[in-house]
Amino acid sequence: MARAIPPQPKFLDRIDNGPNNSNSFVVTAGGNPFEAEEEEENEIFSKHKMVLRFPPNCSGDLMHLMVSKNWLICIIGTPDRMTLLRFFLPRAIPPGELAMEKYVTGSGYKIHKVFLDPTGHHVIISLLPRSSSAGVSADFLYIQCSETPQAQQLKLRRIEKFKDHEITAVAFNTYQGTDTSTGCILLGTSRGLIFETELGAGSTDGHAQRRQLYDLGLGRQKYPITGLELLRVPNSQRYVVVATTPDCIYTFQETLKINQEEFQQQRSLQAIFATYVTGAQEPQSEERKTDLTHSQLRFFAPPNSKYPKQWAWLCGAGIRTGELSIDPTSVTSLLGDTLIDLDFESGKHLSYEERRLIVPKSFVLTEYHALLLYPDHLKAICLLNQAVVYQEPLNEARVGRALSMERDPVTGSIYIYTDKSVFTIRIAREERNIWRIYLERGQYELAKAHAAAVPEHLQLVLSEHADAAFREGSYEIAANYYAETDKTFEEVCLKFMILPDKRPIINYVKKRLSRLTTAPNPKETNADMNAAIKALVVWLIDLYLIQINLPDQTETWRSTWQQEYSEFMRDPAVLACSMQHRVEVQQLIAQHADPHNLAQFAIAIGDYDEVIGQQLKAERFVEALQTLSKQGDLNLYYKYAPKLMEQLPEQTVDALIALGHKLEVEKLVPTLIVMETKEQRKQTMRYLEFAIYNLNTTNDAIHNFLVHLYAQHKPESLMKYLEIQGRDETLVHYDIHYALKVCTDLDVQVACVFLQCMLRMWTSAVDLALKFNMNLAKETASKPLDSATRRKLWLRIAYHDIKGTNDVKKALNLLKECKLLRIEDLLPFFSDFEKIDNFKEAICDALKDYNQRIQELQREMDESREQSERVCKELQQLRGHSISLNGQDTCTICEMMLLIKPFFVFICGHKFHSDCLEKQLIPMLSKEQSRRLATLKQQMETLMTGNSTNLKGQQVAPLIPSGEQKKRGELKSEIEEILAGDCLCCGILIDTIDQPFVDDWEQVNVEWE
Repeated sequence: MARAIPPQPKFLDRIDNGPNNSNSFVVTAGGNPFEAEEEEENEIFSKHKMVLRFPPNCSGDLMHLMVSKNWLICIIGTPDRMTLLRFFLPRAIPPGELAMEKYVTGSGYKIHKVFLDPTGHHVIISLLPRSSSAGVSADFLYIQCSETPQAQQLKLRRIEKFKDHEITAVAFNTYQGTDTSTGCILLGTSRGLIFETELGAGSTDGHAQRRQLYDLGLGRQKYPITGLELLRVPNSQRYVVVATTPDCIYTFQETLKINQEEFQQQRSLQAIFATYVTGAQEPQSEERKTDLTHSQLRFFAPPNSKYPKQWAWLCGAGIRTGELSIDPTSVTSLLGDTLIDLDFESGKHLSYEERRLIVPKSFVLTEYHALLLYPDHLKAICLLNQAVVYQEPLNEARVGRALSMERDPVTGSIYIYTDKSVFTIRIAREERNIWRIYLERGQYELAKAHAAAVPEHLQLVLSEHADAAFREGSYEIAANYYAETDKTFEEVCLKFMILPDKRPIINYVKKRLSRLTTAPNPKETNADMNAAIKALVVWLIDLYLIQINLPDQTETWRSTWQQEYSEFMRDPAVLACSMQHRVEVQQLIAQHADPHNLAQFAIAIGDYDEVIGQQLKAERFVEALQTLSKQGDLNLYYKYAPKLMEQLPEQTVDALIALGHKLEVEKLVPTLIVMETKEQRKQTMRYLEFAIYNLNTTNDAIHNFLVHLYAQHKPESLMKYLEIQGRDETLVHYDIHYALKVCTDLDVQVACVFLQCMLRMWTSAVDLALKFNMNLAKETASKPLDSATRRKLWLRIAYHDIKGTNDVKKALNLLKECKLLRIEDLLPFFSDFEKIDNFKEAICDALKDYNQRIQELQREMDESREQSERVCKELQQLRGHSISLNGQDTCTICEMMLLIKPFFVFICGHKFHSDCLEKQLIPMLSKEQSRRLATLKQQMETLMTGNSTNLKGQQVAPLIPSGEQKKRGELKSEIEEILAGDCLCCGILIDTIDQPFVDDWEQVNVEWE
């Protein structure tokens, strides 16, 4: 199927895309105006003809051409007619057209130079008199370009303020320039003067400003500025101006103290030259001897970048190239001193015509090459090694006379034009051989960076770098690079095995291991790869252990190697391999007699049981405890804590406390019974206290154990513990009987009294307290709730305190302390010969008390008699009490006539229908009353409906036996007792006023939801 031919722009000649046409191009949107058909890339540079279709009214030779941002400006003409055309390369739109003969040939001028700004909208044309007899002087034209949807508009005007000045160079302002204004730009003249001006849509002859900023010519009549560029260092306010003359290159640089916004408002570049004009500093300059009358300044910046990466200056000595500094504080902006010798000296003896052929007419700079245009050929020279990588002849008879070469500063496209043709230079991967140049020069890092895209090239660079480092004795660097190459493992290892320093071979083997684990070879099977990994891991372990245990080495040496070995063993891939082959690794470490690393390996693979066992066997108890603390198997705590408790009681208990609830306290009893020393007992009690008070353990054995330790070694803490546990025998967590036995055996009397009280052994508790503390005995005697028991206990205290002493004062004090005792209770404890005068006051008080009690009893009897008489009188009155009802009486609840249904009438006057009263009372009844009422009503209903029916199925009036009638009366009376026991309004509602409206809120919430 034939491929469709894309539409061609009207101003381009149609070029068939046939198989025999090698120069087939189409316009592209990417900025490169013509792109060839896909073909094999053989040359870095290739020249392709670009055919422009000029308007029918335009003819003649091509005189000038400039390109920027895909806008192509060209001037074609004949002796009688000259036209400027403006093409937009990506799109097929009609070119802009401007007749020039009125301003040039018709006025006695010729075009000297054409300058185009980076936006492609501002054109500056430098004019010179056609001859000395033309009667005119140098002039300056400015063209403002704009576009509308219908066509392009080109407005030309003459700038009179620059009359008599031959403009030889222009530095456009890429930081201020727009489509409508150039911003502040610099103009260089043939006398070495640098001017400043601003051109745009609003600048006319009267408004274009001219300001001289500097004079390089110093009054010389002919000292042309051949190149001029304005730059700003990225991320700074440092501005650089580079100017060239035929024999010298100058650099002006200044850091402005204002920000970018203020600089934009000032619209002037004078501040850059201020210190140079005043003589405070001189511009940096480099002078070269030259026989040429011209020079050329070029910069290379990546597409769409405003700050160049490289610079080049074509002068009499050749081409000076270098890089630009991006450091705002750098003293020199133009770096580098590379000179590409073009062998101008050899042409001094040649004729003018012959010498013209060896001097470039123009050149452009690419990233790695300089492309030079000669009158009869095109040549590309590599900037790195000055080798000619491309050369193509130009047949003047066929393509025309070569005029110049231009590079689009925005897109990077390169154009060559003659008076008959336009060519574009296609660049195909110009960096393809740069890696080899860097490799030959020994710049291996740069070579690697440029060879990274092609694995074969990268391998060659790495091999060369590794060999060079090995020859220089940089064995570690060599090992690192050998590890990245494809050289055989055996070949590299043999190189390093003979070295006394094992660091290089260790590094090499580690990197090879890393390559195996991170990027395995797909050609190898899993079994082969696992075997290789195992061999490398085991060999590395052996090499490390040799270095760690090497005799006659310092501690720093061992520490360094040990740290590196530990990091190596923690690597996931190494750890996985070591765990898979743990037996072989353990045997290898054991052969080196390195218990520390054997223990570390056991920890790494999780075999803590073996590690701790070995450490305890070697009596390294601190290390054993540290290992135990690092692992997570709780069973090992139960197993090894007793042994550690013997040696490190405090540290062991700290480790147990740190685990908190994770440990089962009951399983630690074998650890806690180790109490041969005072410190061990102290730490055991500390952990038991932690378990009880912090872990809230309720195990009886643990509590009993602590009670026993307190009673035996710390009695003062026992009572505190007992008080915390409380006096309710159902809530304590220790065995009270066991605790009492322990305290009795160890003679802890206060605790015994406390425990006997809990067991209600009041008599024994008081008797024991009387032996050592009278106050405790009295407190104990006051605790029983039964007054008879309290009186009995106080009598024992009285007997103990008074018997045999006949101390009347003590007896009287006891009467004050216990109100249950009477003087008559204490008299038997005194001897028969004790004088009664000593008890006179006590006896009198007792008699007064008895008399008062008799009077109170008599008063209570009188009150009871009066109440009895009043009740009998009220009962007599109630027998004759009656209530009258009439037909208009209503129910208090429903307010309907009372007599229409059964009703209740209360003595207070309230009247209720029986069914209304029942509905109101049922919610207020208790559960028992509700159930009883339901049962009674069911029994009543059974009695009422339990009659037989006749044969025809009709009910007959039952004959009520006297027994059933009595039963029904009893049921009715009981129902009425429940419903009418008290008035609803005067009794029940008042009694229930403090009850909540809702008893079961949960049920209410469920219903509401």
